[in-house]
Amino acid sequence: MRFPSLTALADRATAVARRFPWTLAAAAVAATAAIIASKNQDDIFWVRATFVAALALPLTVALTLVAEVRRWQPLRRTGALLIGVLALVLFFRSWPTIDAPQHAIRYFQLAVALHLVVAFLPLLGNRNTTAFWQYNRRLFLGFLRAVVFSGVLFVGLAIALGALDRLFGVAVSNDSYLHVWFVLAFVGNSWIFLATVPEDVAALAHDREYPRALKVFAQYILTPLAFGYLLILLAYLIKIVAGGEWPNGWIGWLVASVAVTGMLGFLLVEPLRADPEEGWIRIYARGLFLGLIPAALMLLVAFWKRIEPYGLTEPRTLGLLLGFWLLGIAVLFAVRPATSIKTIPVALALLLLLTLYGPLSVTQLSIGSQGRRFAAMLRAGSANDGPAEASAALRFLIDHHADAEIAARLGKPLPMIAWDSVSQRGAGRDLLGVRLMALAGATYQREGTPRLSKAGDFSIGSDRGTAVSIAGFAWLLPLNSNVSTSALAGSDSVRVLEGRDHGLVNILVGRDTLHFDLRPLVQRYRDSLPAAGAAPESWFRMVALPGPRRGELVLQQLNGKQAADTLRISYWNGRLLLGER
Repeated sequence: MRFPSLTALADRATAVARRFPWTLAAAAVAATAAIIASKNQDDIFWVRATFVAALALPLTVALTLVAEVRRWQPLRRTGALLIGVLALVLFFRSWPTIDAPQHAIRYFQLAVALHLVVAFLPLLGNRNTTAFWQYNRRLFLGFLRAVVFSGVLFVGLAIALGALDRLFGVAVSNDSYLHVWFVLAFVGNSWIFLATVPEDVAALAHDREYPRALKVFAQYILTPLAFGYLLILLAYLIKIVAGGEWPNGWIGWLVASVAVTGMLGFLLVEPLRADPEEGWIRIYARGLFLGLIPAALMLLVAFWKRIEPYGLTEPRTLGLLLGFWLLGIAVLFAVRPATSIKTIPVALALLLLLTLYGPLSVTQLSIGSQGRRFAAMLRAGSANDGPAEASAALRFLIDHHADAEIAARLGKPLPMIAWDSVSQRGAGRDLLGVRLMALAGATYQREGTPRLSKAGDFSIGSDRGTAVSIAGFAWLLPLNSNVSTSALAGSDSVRVLEGRDHGLVNILVGRDTLHFDLRPLVQRYRDSLPAAGAAPESWFRMVALPGPRRGELVLQQLNGKQAADTLRISYWNGRLLLGER
């Protein structure tokens, strides 16, 4: 086996640079911006520049490949790339940061859409499925190889830097490792990947190469996993029908798992679908898409169960749209098995791009939904937890600076608002909320206010910034209702036990069990529900029932449901104070 010479490697790297100069320039900008941002963490400009420059990587690759396939002249190719870069500059100017959920989702939509565009745009007018599959196979394997190569290279350089630091006394800062990672993640990884991109995409229509490892992976790993997930979903569907129980929100993770594993397995064996010796593929595809129909319906019902009482938000809207996309793809392939696999990425990319900006964007749909909820809860008054729900909807609108929607729902002009001083979860938001609710003649309730719905659901929160006195105790441990949570207090393990149906929290400390009765707290809260603000801190400090060890539980959050004489705790978190045994 002959290894490539340094000259050959240099020639190959030069050829890649000549073919994709815009992409490598974007990678260099992203790496530089990331390094500057790591040194100046308060300067949000460079953080934004890093994320937006990263978007230029898939965009410039797609436009370069389209220019090659269409045989555009250099002037037209440069013009298309300049227009793409200008579009990203406009996005940079309108996109403030990734910190807020709505801005993170918008970035996620655009990033996924651009990567999907790379998968189909160069072959958009080509009906040949073989070329499409072979092209994406090379992209997929090239991406995996680039990740492995750049990851190994980073580990090697990190060890070399560590050796210089430890063995030779050369000062190597911790930031140096991060900077090396940025350079390799953006520039090195991109360069390695671009070397694997096919040079004549259209010629792949005559390529019949098929790695048998893909078939083994799809047939013996992805297929059993997908059908295992489908069986679980079928059993859960039977449980829903038999017990009249609505789908749990966690079902979204299972549906996503079966969709990803199932479709990936289906796509990997696409060239073998017409092979008469591979009949299992047609059975697999038929069963997969038929099974995805009820799975998508359960996902939509689970989202609607949350949307109906609380309205749309960006995550719920995007989840609902993806549920409809999954349902549409499942029905299409179940009815027409010969449908081109190109439909899958094209439909998803169009959905993400059409809902990015404008009246159909996930943000505008969510703002409209929360505006209607705000108005409805104001009309409800004190019934049905109206002020609390109206305040929650108003906070959403304030976070989105939706002054026009707020004014329309209030039916009167708003006072001058200094939006720069209003931040999410900040005091400025609550002060503005008080002013706006006063215009409607209602009382604003800030986030964390104890709430009790008509159905008996409650949510109580204490001030997380309050100091806790630990006098007389040996240990303070953070805990929550997750039964897997565990800690150590000296030589004793500490673990939360299951069983919260009767309002008791049971915590195992070594061989002792501490019992905390939450029923007095909930009853006190029900009898003395404050009009605004979090519940008093004294409510949340509870002494363990008499036993061999002294302990107190200081709760920070408590959610549950009370019906008749039963109390069900769904979630809690706080800190446990323990004394010696």
